[in-house]
Amino acid sequence: MFIAVINHSTLVTDDQVQLAAQACAAQVQHHVSPHWGVRPITVVAATTKQPLPPGAAIIGIFDDADQEGALGWHTEDSHGTVYGKVFARPVLDNGGQPLHGALSVSAVLSHEVLETYLDPAVQLWAQDGHGTLWAYEICDPVEDSTYEVKVAGQPVTVSNFVLPTWFDAQAPAHTPVDYLEHLQRPFEIAAGGYAVRMHAGGTPQSVFGQTFADWKRPGKQHRLARTARRTPARHPTEAAQ
Repeated sequence: MFIAVINHSTLVTDDQVQLAAQACAAQVQHHVSPHWGVRPITVVAATTKQPLPPGAAIIGIFDDADQEGALGWHTEDSHGTVYGKVFARPVLDNGGQPLHGALSVSAVLSHEVLETYLDPAVQLWAQDGHGTLWAYEICDPVEDSTYEVKVAGQPVTVSNFVLPTWFDAQAPAHTPVDYLEHLQRPFEIAAGGYAVRMHAGGTPQSVFGQTFADWKRPGKQHRLARTARRTPARHPTEAAQ
């Protein structure tokens, strides 16, 4: 897979998007790929005029969200094209920054890049051993935690992510389940995180941590949100951050 990040925003600069994309590429290569045992992918900042490899996924940075509370989403359409959007204004209007801090455009981009990387078709679920399926979203459960990577000597914030052990009901006790080791056991949700789960015979539902921000909750019901799209009456393969 090749992920191209294209800036359509007037609120973040092309240079900032370039740094954010480079940070995501470094995170994929040095942190996510080794922990998940998956070949790294290419992540680059691009332009609308730049030719891209066949099958490339495109994540655009835009000013305004298309749903209250939405920070970003990714999807696969009926033709197999993978694409996504990240929204700058909700981040900046709620005290965030382009490249720094727990709430930042770069962290939202990282979130979407990583989840596109490991579940591009938005179709994977894990069984918890008690009849419940959990969506394969590797940043949602730890959405409130971030860390920094250095790009050209500058720190850029990226998202924390869970490890394969988070989805393993049989993981040995005390095994790390997320990169920053904030969680203690599989299927645990951080206070500021959330997850999508589905009981046998039921419909998908969002489960929120105790401190998950109220202003972000409507975005989880976006028409492209995994919770909504996993409902049988709707298209099954689209997800929101």
